Amino acid sequence: MAKALKNGEKVGAACETAPEKEKIFTKEQLLNSERFREKRDLARAVLADGKKYSAEEAEKIMDKFLKGSVK
Repeated sequence: MAKALKNGEKVGAACETAPEKEKIFTKEQLLNSERFREKRDLARAVLADGKKYSAEEAEKIMDKFLKGSVK
């Protein structure tokens, strides 16, 4: 049996504020998305074929690449 908390929620009850599981996409799905329309060439260059990414993860990879230093 679930234990009641001060605010009326019960321990073990589903939390409505919990974040949804991040959606993951293939490189091709990201390349075809409206969100990456302006960055298609960059995404094509830095994202690996056959690997899946969340949109946020792909953004971080591209930002890291752009902020990298020239050797």
